[in-house]
Amino acid sequence: MEQNGTIRPGPLVPARVMGRPRRSAAWGGAAALLGCLLVAAPLPGTAPAAHAVGPLTVTSPDLIFVKGQAKITLTSDQASVAWKATDDQGLTVASGTAPVSGGTATVDVTELGSGYYTLTATAGTTTRTANFGVLTALTGKEQQDTRFGTGIHYGWNAGDDQKLLRSVKLMGMHGIRSDINWGAIEKTPGTYSWSNYSTDQHIPYAKSQGLTALPISGYRNPNYDGNRTPASDEALEAYGKFTAAAVEKYQQSSKEIEIYNEYNSTGFNNGTCGITADCYVKLLKASYGKVHAKVPDATVVGGGLAGLQTDWLKRLYAVGGLNYMNALSVHHYGYPNPPETALEKLPQVRADLDAAGGKNFPLWITENGYPTHSDGVTPAQQAAYVPRAQIFSFASGVNRYYWYDLTNDGTDATNKEHNFGAFKRPTAEVKAWQPKPSVVTEGVLIRQLAGRAYAGRDDAGSADVRSYRFGTGTDTVRALYTTAATPGTAELTASGPVTVTDQMGHEKTYLPVGGKVQLGIDGTVLYVKGAVSAVKAVSGPVFSLRLPQHSNTEETVDAVLQVDGTKGRTLPLRYDFRIAGEKHRVTAEPGKVVRQNVQLPTSALTGPRTVSGTVGLGPVNLARLTSDTEVLPPTQVTFDPVVKQAAPFAAALKVTVTNNRVRSPLELTKLDWQVNSGDTYLDRGTIDGPIKVGTESSASYTVDARNIKQWKRYWTAAYINTPDGARTAVGAWNGWGSVQPAGTDTTTPIDVIADGSVSYKGGYNGAADLSGAVRPQYTDAGLVLKGAITDNTLAQPATTAENMWQGDSIQFAVTPQVPGRSKQYVEFGASLVGGKPQVYTWRAPSGQSAGPTPGATAQITRDGTTTRYTVTVPWASLGLAGKPTASIGLGFVVNDSDNDGRARGWSEWGGSIANNSKSAAGLRAVQLTD
Repeated sequence: MEQNGTIRPGPLVPARVMGRPRRSAAWGGAAALLGCLLVAAPLPGTAPAAHAVGPLTVTSPDLIFVKGQAKITLTSDQASVAWKATDDQGLTVASGTAPVSGGTATVDVTELGSGYYTLTATAGTTTRTANFGVLTALTGKEQQDTRFGTGIHYGWNAGDDQKLLRSVKLMGMHGIRSDINWGAIEKTPGTYSWSNYSTDQHIPYAKSQGLTALPISGYRNPNYDGNRTPASDEALEAYGKFTAAAVEKYQQSSKEIEIYNEYNSTGFNNGTCGITADCYVKLLKASYGKVHAKVPDATVVGGGLAGLQTDWLKRLYAVGGLNYMNALSVHHYGYPNPPETALEKLPQVRADLDAAGGKNFPLWITENGYPTHSDGVTPAQQAAYVPRAQIFSFASGVNRYYWYDLTNDGTDATNKEHNFGAFKRPTAEVKAWQPKPSVVTEGVLIRQLAGRAYAGRDDAGSADVRSYRFGTGTDTVRALYTTAATPGTAELTASGPVTVTDQMGHEKTYLPVGGKVQLGIDGTVLYVKGAVSAVKAVSGPVFSLRLPQHSNTEETVDAVLQVDGTKGRTLPLRYDFRIAGEKHRVTAEPGKVVRQNVQLPTSALTGPRTVSGTVGLGPVNLARLTSDTEVLPPTQVTFDPVVKQAAPFAAALKVTVTNNRVRSPLELTKLDWQVNSGDTYLDRGTIDGPIKVGTESSASYTVDARNIKQWKRYWTAAYINTPDGARTAVGAWNGWGSVQPAGTDTTTPIDVIADGSVSYKGGYNGAADLSGAVRPQYTDAGLVLKGAITDNTLAQPATTAENMWQGDSIQFAVTPQVPGRSKQYVEFGASLVGGKPQVYTWRAPSGQSAGPTPGATAQITRDGTTTRYTVTVPWASLGLAGKPTASIGLGFVVNDSDNDGRARGWSEWGGSIANNSKSAAGLRAVQLTD
């Protein structure tokens, strides 16, 4: 994660560099520099990384447990292991010492209830952390609900596929989706060697665990159409036969098959027919009859559509697609937007399907997910969004939902594809697949809703308050939460006790007062059972908890407890507030508002923290409270690139020290800074102290930065030196770039090849294939992007602006601050589509939608082999209030599709776009200058 103020791996600096002349005070030698800069930072929302030396390994094969069975094994050469378990709030819930016998220690946490936990274990000088989850045992009906599924990539999981399938069963899911590779199985035309592919083991094993496989019949075969997506009659016939053979082969384990994956995207479809619905229906026709001839009661799933493209689907219906499938599947993501926004087209998809004659026709989501990479969502947000996505989907007429993906595909924190998973990959220190908190929230969702059909939504008097009913009569369960940015309160009208289970599986019962129960709600789902007749949003609750906007990991949190005696209820004198493991008694007065200031335990986890609690009389709960705070590190250091002069270019670095403490000032003896490129220092120096920073204050220092070139990426870092002798390293990736007024071109433009990263699967053929330059400029009204691109062939197969990236085009991305400080990522593109210049936004700023970019203009002309672009986009369409006065982040991709049989190629500057990370942190800092 490229965030300012976090400790990041720096460049490996060899000893020879350490001997170079220094501008100012000594760093303390190579060992100090290397040792400090190689310490990795924790991701926001996770526990701090521990400095570990010596042998201590978490060896448990699994880290998701049934309640009452949680025992974690470790190996160590010490006599004992000291340990503690913290909950999802970062609060300690258990601790102890485990003796080591025969090199193995066992940590017994069987007393822990449902929830998500972190084990911190120390033996000698070595400390390890491991995440684990606990769920209640499944009942019969919870094992039989087919609505819940997930995707898996067989063969990508270090030989642990079957272990992971057991975890899927424990969570309560029923469906498991993975591809089945035609090219690997039919190596000789007409001969199928099933043992060549991993599904031959895993589809039957999934069945043995009570799971149903949904194989994807994919994708191409070297024996047909030159290993491209089937388009010829011969290839279509062969694909259909293979698909039917697959269903016949595995019918004892599953009778389901999905016809291709994301056919409407060139990411999967490289066939000569194209990516249209007219082409796809040929694949359906080639498969459907053959499958049912072999297995009459098979379920053929069509669609597998990338995105909720309603026009594409309508065309599929128009050409008879529904006649050649038994269920329709779609995919959609839309992160980091919450599910209700990301999936807002789902009700329309259902309505269009019904109108096309598909009323009651099964609609499945076979891919939807939330990646936890640096600019995706946090693990805590993933945990909240995964249940909400399913609840909203079922309420929108979806019959089955598959969460993408079961496991992380890699370990790069900035890579989107590496971080979709519910489980993190094993490491040398932790041998098991560690669950993310979403594993627990998914398991709780299933345990609460399994066997209960969607029954409707309560009118809570507020669009933000969502109360979805599942089941009927006394078996009704309400899924209750708010989509608002801040917590609120829902008042239930109830004739008896109300049982509330939170997303981690913690259950509490509340007694109505005057027939009402008030529940504090936030963006996490509460599951409500009981004789509830109405749900209403209320703005002034009787009981409330207020936390400061910010807190820090070092100091206790100032909180205000309130009892509002003006609500007309008869109030007793004393109430017990139970919050964060502590009890506080508040004496109330009828007719008055009573507030009491208290201190609550802080959390070791940085990032958004939602604190919940109860109010009651002794053991009887009357109301639920919730409030939130942003937990910050006590000290933060940020680095701002400063362009002092555009031409000739001159750079500076602004270093800001922020003290987030509310009670203690900060003093530093000095601050050592540096700018590196690879293994070379470009510049470094010392800001002498004492540096004194008051509570909740900042101090900034600007220093000249020499040897900097525009458009490059550099590592900026500093040592924080405190009076006690401690030295802490912080760092961030940065860059400098001058964006001049439109019409001014005294600076060097960005060279598409020299400054970019070239990617051609079919091979890059030199400057004639792709070259040129892009120059960012500005006006008072917006950003201007000018490009002169050399490309030997102009090709744009897309017929809509949304798909312009599939052909010759330029994609741009913007973030409103120095990359890494804001997760806002706005992406748009420009191209000649149908011979007309078009500008299209794929990722819009908050409050706007994907579509033609509002107010944007484009002039795109072709002169010989050169395409010239002048694209102007209003600041508002980039999510900016006006012309920025500080650095913003920028990146672009020049796409090249020569329509010569090679896959689309490109050159990217700034990262994050073409590599699919879609990360604001990967963009480059630029600054508006004269």
